[in-house]
Order: sequence, then C-alpha cells, then structure tokens
Amino acid sequence: MISRHTWLLFVSLAGCSSPHDFVTPHEDAAAVDAQAAVAPTNDASFAPIDASDAKVTQCQAPPNAVDPQYVTIAAKYAADYTAYDLGPVPGVDSYLLGGCVIAYDDPNTLYVAVASETTTGAIYAVPLVREPCGHIVGFAGPATLVASTPYVDANLIYGPNDVLFYSMWPVDELSELLPNQSAPSYTAALSSINVGGGGPGGIGFVPPNLSDPGGLRAVTWPSGYWYHLTYSSQQQTYAITSAAQQPGSTLPNGPGGFAYVPAGSPQFAKQSIITAEWPGPAVAVYEVDSMGDPIVSSRDEFFTQFPKPWGAYFEPATGDFMFLSWGGGNDADAGGADEIYIVQGFTKPPPPPTPK
Repeated sequence: MISRHTWLLFVSLAGCSSPHDFVTPHEDAAAVDAQAAVAPTNDASFAPIDASDAKVTQCQAPPNAVDPQYVTIAAKYAADYTAYDLGPVPGVDSYLLGGCVIAYDDPNTLYVAVASETTTGAIYAVPLVREPCGHIVGFAGPATLVASTPYVDANLIYGPNDVLFYSMWPVDELSELLPNQSAPSYTAALSSINVGGGGPGGIGFVPPNLSDPGGLRAVTWPSGYWYHLTYSSQQQTYAITSAAQQPGSTLPNGPGGFAYVPAGSPQFAKQSIITAEWPGPAVAVYEVDSMGDPIVSSRDEFFTQFPKPWGAYFEPATGDFMFLSWGGGNDADAGGADEIYIVQGFTKPPPPPTPK
C-alpha cells in the first residue's frame, strides 16, 4: 500500500512542489467581523444556551456549507446531520492536519496538530467563535504555538488529570503532554510492547457506558490492527505497560483518527465508533462490543465522499463532530491548505476518564 508520505511525493511530481509550499491561509476581514458579532464570550466558564428555551434566539449555522462535490454525508444520515467547512487553521501553514481537541481549561480554544507525522509536527491553539447555542462557527484569530510534538498524528485526547495523550506515526509511539507544558513529558515506544501494523494513527478512551470504562484503545495505519493498551499512573503521567491485539477487530481501508460516537445520537441505537479512512474517500462507522472494540461486519459509511480524512473528535460543549483532512487540501479548494470540518446533530460526549 502506498504510504501517505509517498503519496505526497507523487503529488509533488505531478505538479505540486511540496506541502511547505501550500499557501498560508489569511482571514477574510468581513467574515471575521460577521463571526465576531455572534460570539458570546471568551470566558472559560461559557456554557451553551439551551436552544429549547422559547426565549432563546434561533441557533446559527456556520457560514460555509460543504461542497458536495468533495464532502458528502451518506443519505441515511443526511436528514439528522449537517456538515460545514470551517476552513484552514488561520495563521499557520495549514497542511497535514492531525487531531484536534478543545483545551481542558478554555472551551473557546481548539488545539490542532499541524505538520502531522513530520519532524516539525506541533500543536497549535486557535481561538474559536461560538454562536448563542454554543456551536463552533469559525475562528476568532490566528493560531499560536503550544508545543513542539514531532510525529503527532490523528488523535489528541484528554485522559485522567487533564493529561493530553496523542498518537505518533510513523515512529510507533504515544506521547503525553502535561498542562502548560511545551514538550511531551512522557513517550512510550509501542514497538517495545509489540504494537505493529505501521504504528498508531488513532487512539481513544472507552466511554463509561461500556464494560471497560476508561480503557485505552489504538488502531494502526495502514494495517488496521486494533489494540487494548494498558496504562498505569506514574507520578504526573501514565505509563503504557502492555498491548493486546484484538484479531477479530482489524479494520480495513487504512483507518486513522477515530472517536466513540456519543450515546443517544440520532440513528446510533448501539454504541459505535466513527473513523477516518485514508486516503478515503469514506469516513466509516462501526458498532462496538461491550469492551469498546469494533464489530467489523457492522461497517457503514457516514461520509461517502471526503478529501483525505484523518483526524476525528467530538467537542464537549455541543457534541459537534470535528474532522480534518491530511493532504486533501487541493480537493478541498482551499488554496492547497488542509481544512477543519464540523458536523452538527450529535449529542454531547461524556467527560474524559477518571484516574484508574
């Protein structure tokens, strides 16, 4: 199978010079002014307004609907879910986007992995614009560097005690970033505990409604091997001590970032995961068993068309699903930059796991 880095070389030979030559995004002043008019606050105590309250102004959608030529929700789900294009990450060379996560201490700040899978990989913070019901509708300003995180990949997830876990590819590692730190405090060499199949693209914690709440799971790219990762507290971080492959849960089509679909979301009667498939064009959903492991035979497509999907995340204030492209910028018509997309319609996810 062609690697994502080999794919970039192919694109370069076909006419694009390199990902570093992608156009640096710039903000449209009028669009920013329009977004700022509906931003409720940058106060970290912000909570979404209850849209069912008759006194509340109607919720407002992001300004940019997706282009159906490139991003298409499957007909089965289209009645309950709507996708929007938030655009490139402002203020940086927005290419090779990995995972994203809302900052644990500020609901109006999004952390985004940029230059994913490269030695210059880093996590940036970008301020958000939310409308009165709490939904993210745009960016309030340029991104700023948070931490240098080489090889950061498709999932950024908060674990116990606000420790930020992130996957690393192709080095087959997992790192942890402590609050207010600019470099990882712990890195686990997963190859030393027999994680194979290319290395972890996606990682996630099992939700509390299943039999192994807080259990750590990983899926590798390109082989799709699914692992249970055991972790234990070691001072401020968590040691990854063992890995157990689940042969019956190997996923097809180059799975990357994944996330557990919040329970109670429309058309998801059973607990499921949603996962990017690189190079696509689909984003798939799977039902999971009581341990949070995917049931391969249940595969369905949530997106039937998407430009090089990679990251996956449900934001906590509203449950909106955020997903990112990796090397899909040309298809997304963003001047060569990769973009962040959002889907409204899901319920809110549970909080991060408590310490074991």
